[in-house]
Amino acid sequence: MTAPVLVAVAHGSRDPAAADAHRALLSRIRTTTPEVEVRLAYLDHTDPSVYRTLRECADAGRDAVVVPLLLAAASHARGDVPAAIRAARRTGVRFGYARVLGPHPLLLRAIQARLAATGVPDSAALVLAAAGSADPDANAEVARTARLLWEWRGGPAPVESAFASGTSPTVPEAIERLRRLGHDRVAVASYFLAPGRLPGLVAGAARTAGVAVTEPLADTDEVASLVLERYAEAAAGPVPANCDTCVYRAPWPGHEHRVGAPQRVHPHPSDQVNGLPPA
Repeated sequence: MTAPVLVAVAHGSRDPAAADAHRALLSRIRTTTPEVEVRLAYLDHTDPSVYRTLRECADAGRDAVVVPLLLAAASHARGDVPAAIRAARRTGVRFGYARVLGPHPLLLRAIQARLAATGVPDSAALVLAAAGSADPDANAEVARTARLLWEWRGGPAPVESAFASGTSPTVPEAIERLRRLGHDRVAVASYFLAPGRLPGLVAGAARTAGVAVTEPLADTDEVASLVLERYAEAAAGPVPANCDTCVYRAPWPGHEHRVGAPQRVHPHPSDQVNGLPPA
């Protein structure tokens, strides 16, 4: 059977460098899996639209899996993309919908690689700077990613979350907080996939504060691998749980021995009463 088309859906930007980054990402994906047709679509600013791309797939009788090139699930992932899928769907054509990219250990590795390339030492305190959203859950996912990045780096330098718009703290506020806490070495990790207006605001704030800032993440092998993982997952069917950052799956520093460990019954007081074996 022909593999479903992989439709990668990005937000879109008036900055042409954003489309360049997305095309570079898709080039990495095509090199890895030449048997899969890969198309790029956008939610705004840049053509083609996700609806048009999916209509073309439907008219050709091609199944597709939509992979949102989004780091957190906010209104675009929860409303705009599903609406486009619903409007473009045709009888006899299957459209799958993958999860957003973050959080995931591959993203943490990409951030770490960007920090190393920028010359940021492990001892530096970090500001993980994201777009910001009106969706509290999406903002909480950024805070969660900051915590996971702290765990991934092994501490002790803190990792604070900050936002370019829509909510607080801002990047300057987060940098100032870390300095007031006594951290002389501070850097900004750009939690964006591609250049654009908001990543530009983050970079400008970092430069004004005199701290290093990393490049966006799209054009990396880690993100390419993650897109393909999300694609394969959605092509196979629905996933009951998010296990991406599970300690039994991801090799967190100090917990590497737990990867792949067998799961045992929790020693609840009623287990023996109900005839369950002890843990």
